[in-house]
Amino acid sequence: MNDTNNSHKIKKKLRKTNFIFEGLSLIRIVLISMIVFLIAINCLIRPTYINGNSMYPFLEDGQIGITNVIGVYVGEIERFDVVTVYDHVEEKNLAKRVIGLPGETLEYRNGTLYINGEVIEETFLDDDYVNEQTNNGSIPFTSNYGPIELGEDEYFLCGDNRRVSRDSRELGPFEKSEIISKDFLIVFN
Repeated sequence: MNDTNNSHKIKKKLRKTNFIFEGLSLIRIVLISMIVFLIAINCLIRPTYINGNSMYPFLEDGQIGITNVIGVYVGEIERFDVVTVYDHVEEKNLAKRVIGLPGETLEYRNGTLYINGEVIEETFLDDDYVNEQTNNGSIPFTSNYGPIELGEDEYFLCGDNRRVSRDSRELGPFEKSEIISKDFLIVFN
């Protein structure tokens, strides 16, 4: 009888030990998953909520998507890329399009973009929307601006919806270190 009682105690102790080890294993899995998730969110991709119409019609108010964080560090930032920057005045992230690159001289004259004196077509702009906003071209979509010479680490950023966008025309050029991510993949409208 004593052997049966000891056997019961040993089995009970083993079950308790297994339960503790399984609990610790589960906690370890949850912690590792959280660390991987946080690394992914901060280093690879970033969820983004579009707040406002400054990038309309390309991005719309209320859309939710993800952006590429690592692309800013391992790839080049090119003209017309859509990027996210931090606005220190309003303390929020802004989605804007790269218009001017480091070292360039940029000017808008009569609604036309000039980079280093050359006309650059803004083919990403929605022609129907631009015509609607400009009374069929009688009023420039982008008001005159510049010329401005960008520094060796400065980018000129504009929203696609020029009439309502707070961008480099008001805030000045942004340094590369202020660019948080690039590219957008909308996952929810």
